[in-house]
Amino acid sequence: MERRMITKKMMVEGMTCISCENKIREKLRNTKGIMLAKVSYSTGEIDVAFDQNSISLNQIKDIIQELDYEVVQAKQISKKTNRLSRTIVLLMIIFSVYIILNHFNLLSVFNNFPEAKAGMGYGVLFIIGLLTSVHCIGMCGGINLSQCALQPSISDKDKGRLSIIRSSFLYNSGRVASYTIIGGIVGALGSVVSFSGTARGAVQILAGVFMVIMGLNILNLFPSLRRLNMRMPKIFSSKIMEQKKSNRPLYVGLLNGLMPCGPLQAMQLYALSTGDPLKGALSMMAFSLGTVPLMFGLGAIGSLLTKKFKSGVMTTSAILVVVLGIFMFNSGMGLSGLAITSYADGNSQVSKTTSITDNLQTITTKLSSSSYEPITVQKGIPVKWIIKADEANINGCNNRIVIPKLNQEIRLVPGDNIIEFTPTESGVIPFSCWMGMIRSTITVVDDLDSIEPAASYSPDIPVNTTLNDFQVSTDKVAISIIEDGRQYVETSMDDVKLEPVLIIMQRGLETIWTINKTEGDGSLMFFLYNARIDVKEGENQIRFTPSIDFEFSVIDTNSYGFVKVVDDISSIDIDAIRLEIQNHVLDIPIEGSEEQSCH
Repeated sequence: MERRMITKKMMVEGMTCISCENKIREKLRNTKGIMLAKVSYSTGEIDVAFDQNSISLNQIKDIIQELDYEVVQAKQISKKTNRLSRTIVLLMIIFSVYIILNHFNLLSVFNNFPEAKAGMGYGVLFIIGLLTSVHCIGMCGGINLSQCALQPSISDKDKGRLSIIRSSFLYNSGRVASYTIIGGIVGALGSVVSFSGTARGAVQILAGVFMVIMGLNILNLFPSLRRLNMRMPKIFSSKIMEQKKSNRPLYVGLLNGLMPCGPLQAMQLYALSTGDPLKGALSMMAFSLGTVPLMFGLGAIGSLLTKKFKSGVMTTSAILVVVLGIFMFNSGMGLSGLAITSYADGNSQVSKTTSITDNLQTITTKLSSSSYEPITVQKGIPVKWIIKADEANINGCNNRIVIPKLNQEIRLVPGDNIIEFTPTESGVIPFSCWMGMIRSTITVVDDLDSIEPAASYSPDIPVNTTLNDFQVSTDKVAISIIEDGRQYVETSMDDVKLEPVLIIMQRGLETIWTINKTEGDGSLMFFLYNARIDVKEGENQIRFTPSIDFEFSVIDTNSYGFVKVVDDISSIDIDAIRLEIQNHVLDIPIEGSEEQSCH
């Protein structure tokens, strides 16, 4: 029978990445009667040439729809109003998720992965992988589910229970193999290669941009961005597509080792430090095996999802990829020395100032597991900055501080860590951890004595009144609660006063002090730190690590408070503390007083 060749162009919706393009093209090319199939993910178009005597256009459409894509007429693609509404809704969701994660510092859990140290056994590295696999879920969970939950039903071909989790097994096998190979490569390069903070920052910025574009493309919000998608060389993509459909998760897992990921970067640096390809490979293999149980479980559950959940799973994964990409971009900016102040950040930190003796500025701060204390110094005077670090607070993220403007990278060890520099110009010097996840600032001023509010603020004390007339109320006491190595304490504040004003905290623990402001805005003055904290209506958080007792006041009122710092919160004598505070004379700066003190 003579062939009746027909060429048609079709528009397809539902493609989320280059893999979709490859999948459709290979399926059509392997279908009897189709002579030519050109598929473009960038434009959403399919050009197909087929023998009408062997296959019809409707049959071709059915084949495409069986792959979970929709063939539409060129003029029937999602109406502009519907597309605009969907775009606005999804962008609002992305923005909201970012605000919530940033405001409540929820991603700090990803910063606290254990530190890999020289000489560690492979069993310890396995445990590190096990502990940090939560981060893998957040970073790569979407990819995992896309390969496991969205795979065609394998059980139709391969009988037995094992077929349900086969794709998850292949995906994780690919990950382990990829990590091991990369470990061997970086281990071999370890003796000759090192990267500056700026170089790592540039890599993270590019990775963040790529992740945002990838997520937006999966969501199909801006079709023009599809042209910016990174493509695997066709010689490799064709080889992958030629393999059995059920084996593709293995190849995606192999590519997973190239994902930008904090703990993965930490382990790659550890492998780099071994200076040996075998040790580097074994280290990365031990770490990757530790991440398998949680990731394997997620994939196995994903394999049970029906097609009804496919769209929701991909949308959720894509939103998470975009949000994590934004965080990755911000981290890269911080690591490169480009400070980004986030208006969404709901946490306030007190900036410590230095004391100047013999033309040397000395300042001491304490390392916490998920934050660095900001400091304020004076221009033109040498600085000696002492960071006290407890071994329990050092982790794989905060263990190195990078200060790009000073061209310094400092590895923190238990005990006193000394950083010395001389600021030459006023302004803000940003610094961060080596990953850019934890960021803070060094503020350089022309004259420390001119800093507000230390020079200008004094409590509004009525005439002929002494400090003995002002006592801290001990009727109510707020005692911190310790959870997971941190302590939490809550107080409430209206337009007049703060309650309770007697607060008991444990020394040396990272503290999150939540102030619930019920009416309007206000401010607190912390005399020990020479700092003023503005409090907005709603929930406010102050993060610091207490070391000694200190007083504070509610500005514009005669309300004073006291923070009592104890060695062990579980064995305090509240009555004794009350008596101590009742007999305590406030040690605060008062204009005209001969006993001024601002510590």
